[in-house]
Amino acid sequence: MLYQQGDHIARCVDYVRSNGYSTLDVSGESEEWWVQEVISHRGKTNRNAECTPGYYNFEGEFNRRQDGNYNGGFDKYIEHMEDIDSHMENHFNFTRK
Repeated sequence: MLYQQGDHIARCVDYVRSNGYSTLDVSGESEEWWVQEVISHRGKTNRNAECTPGYYNFEGEFNRRQDGNYNGGFDKYIEHMEDIDSHMENHFNFTRK
């Protein structure tokens, strides 16, 4: 997973540099879409429910809106990153140097 995420970040950096931008920031629409995606998959697993409250189970607060891991599956997560890589202009706001 870290390898794929690292490649995705590298592609984002390359896009910024190759197109003469200096920064990128996720668009509000993409951020909201991702929050809803995480929420829609919340509760698909209860593996941390019995654990002592801590970082990985939100200190025992399971109804926090957007916090959490994406539980939609590895393949779907990779598809999301590939879509972003193919359509960066739809997911980010850029600024020029």
